[in-house]
Amino acid sequence: MKRYEVLLFDVDGTLLDFELAERQGIEGLLTRFKVPVTEENRQRYHALNKRYWQRLEQGEITREQVLSLRFEEFFGAFGIRVDGMEVDGLYRESLNNSAELIRGASALLEALKPKYELYIVTNGVAATQHKRLRASGLERYFRGIFISEEAGADKPSKEFFEYVFAGMGRRDTERMLIIGDSLTSDIRGGNNMAVDTLWYNPHGQENTAGVQVDYEARSLEEVGRLLL
Repeated sequence: MKRYEVLLFDVDGTLLDFELAERQGIEGLLTRFKVPVTEENRQRYHALNKRYWQRLEQGEITREQVLSLRFEEFFGAFGIRVDGMEVDGLYRESLNNSAELIRGASALLEALKPKYELYIVTNGVAATQHKRLRASGLERYFRGIFISEEAGADKPSKEFFEYVFAGMGRRDTERMLIIGDSLTSDIRGGNNMAVDTLWYNPHGQENTAGVQVDYEARSLEEVGRLLL
């Protein structure tokens, strides 16, 4: 593996268990609105939510539309009219309290911190992400935390990464590696900025996004073996 100096880490699905957080959040909403709490309904929300965030990444809709419309569409399918932003507030209360680390995250960052400059690059709501990073203990490993809401742009846009480079005070992209689970956000973002990519792919998914993956790992332990 090429020698790097800077590692840009995604958060959700890479260091924090977002699948668990999302499941707990949506189950609370299903119960509140008296919709059956089933795996089918959880997966229906997961697929819809993912589609909305991808539309944001592609610049088709705004962040506010994502947060609101996903719930209006989801509950609308059950004949329930909701105020999307109000429901998002309820969902976020649950999400704010979820800070479960993916197995091996702390050990990996402990080992990497003396050898690399570590930064967070994440899409999401700033208040939520800062709270979860504090609660999980991840904050202490990173020199900087870059969140799309504060950047005014989302991964994979060039505008987001220009914000990151300005915050780091460097743009020697040949010395940087981005590590994340999303092909359309993390890996495409790296491709857009000539930053090498490490795809964290624990479920063994196929690369169908038409992006260049430089390295791939199925576990955080394997990420460590590549970088240490």
